[in-house]
Amino acid sequence: MKFLKPLFFLTGIFIALWVIPGCLGNYGKIRPASGDHNVTLQELKENWENYDILYAGLATDAPSAIMFGPREDGKRLIGKKWMPVTGRSVVEEIIEWLNAYVNFPPTLYEILSPDNVFFGYIYTSPAEQIVIKQIDSETLELENIPLPPIDYGPGGGWR
Repeated sequence: MKFLKPLFFLTGIFIALWVIPGCLGNYGKIRPASGDHNVTLQELKENWENYDILYAGLATDAPSAIMFGPREDGKRLIGKKWMPVTGRSVVEEIIEWLNAYVNFPPTLYEILSPDNVFFGYIYTSPAEQIVIKQIDSETLELENIPLPPIDYGPGGGWR
């Protein structure tokens, strides 16, 4: 039995080294918009035709995020259950509703690949959990963000 301990130990290390990198995967990230890609929300609204725009949430009057992917760079941002935005008035409506969440003020973030390659912007509350998966070198997929942040008040929920 004594000779099996090193075998179990080596097997455990092998499994850990094989499983952990697979769990980490190729996930993108966000960071506040700055540096080379420092753009304002107003500039995004004014130049909305230059972007593929999608929003997440229940409807345009209950959004949880809006995403802007530049059209001319050859990169694609796709979203699970994200809806396309096709007009400036809809962009403005979504942004107004996002700004109405006073307890969860939204922030403009850059969307980056795992290699820190710029893909676009997302305007959402920092309270949201954003999962960004790399599909290929030119495509990132954002998971659905179904609900806007909810403030349950001082009690923290229903009583």
